[in-house]
Amino acid sequence: MIKSLSLQNFMGYSSFKSKEFAPVNVIIGKNDTGKTGLLKLLYAAAKTIDIYSRRKQNEDINFKKLLAEKLFDTYQPGKKGLGELVNKSTREKLTVDIEFHHSKLNYDDRLHFSFGDSTTNTIIDSQESINSISENFRCLFIPAKEVLTSLKAIRATRDNLHIPGFDDTYLDLIRALVIPTQKGNITEELKDVNKRLEDLFEGHIEQGTDDDFLFKKGNTEFQMQLTAEGVKKIGILTTLIRNRQLNANSVLFLDEPETTLHPEATRELVEMLMLMAKSGIQIFIATHNYFVLKQLYLSARRDNVNTNCYALSREKGKGIEYAIYDLKNEFPENAISNEAIRMSDEEIKLDLGI
Repeated sequence: MIKSLSLQNFMGYSSFKSKEFAPVNVIIGKNDTGKTGLLKLLYAAAKTIDIYSRRKQNEDINFKKLLAEKLFDTYQPGKKGLGELVNKSTREKLTVDIEFHHSKLNYDDRLHFSFGDSTTNTIIDSQESINSISENFRCLFIPAKEVLTSLKAIRATRDNLHIPGFDDTYLDLIRALVIPTQKGNITEELKDVNKRLEDLFEGHIEQGTDDDFLFKKGNTEFQMQLTAEGVKKIGILTTLIRNRQLNANSVLFLDEPETTLHPEATRELVEMLMLMAKSGIQIFIATHNYFVLKQLYLSARRDNVNTNCYALSREKGKGIEYAIYDLKNEFPENAISNEAIRMSDEEIKLDLGI
């Protein structure tokens, strides 16, 4: 779905370019290298197209206004507004160009916009409209923190009180999760994925009354507050599959999906993500985790799935730099593996009494 990206002067990036995103794309790097920021930019752009396409059927909607609102509510900048997303070292305009292509949905278009550091909540330099995409398209972002336990509080904070704190990645996910599920209502391509995910914890998440969620294991039910964090993380994915908000025409963003998961479950999750990619879902992942990166590498080689790795780095006083690797062909030089090697070296020195 997201074919390419070219940007200048965005947050810590002076520039970033990817000519061809893959079915699976993983972003790695130390803290403060812009991983989540990059995910959110792609998500906000794709989600704006999704919302615009649906609302355009029933109302006269301003695309530029919708785009500005989605960017603002996804990043929740401070008092200076959207201008805070502009690279501070150059003060030149932030420029974004994203190309979209979805062969199954017969969709092609591109999005271009730019703004300076004085911009608050309105984007002037952008196209007036964009092609509408099929209603079968889905765009989903799963943040690092689980949302099932605090679902009602997040909805009340944003929908009723309009208080910032939980950005649109949380609110949009919650709105997708509360859509009712029905028996047998799983797309054929994802039935095996859903079963294997639920088998990880020998149970599944079910919707109760009044937007409550329960974990069912055999004949026993557990409230979300008493359910393991890893179960809730996997349960979000299975719920989205069961209520068809995650289908073969989706773009799925995951920020640190390994959070709260044991390495064995982490590896199994990566295997399931690879199956999703083979069904047609495009996947973007940001991670710090060696098991995620290594399993992506192994799965890409074994299953011949195109998988891009974007390794981000930042030297003191400099902007964010990046290198792109094809995980089917090589395992990237990266800070995650290097840190493991340093720990091993330290252990050897201790053993040798050096």
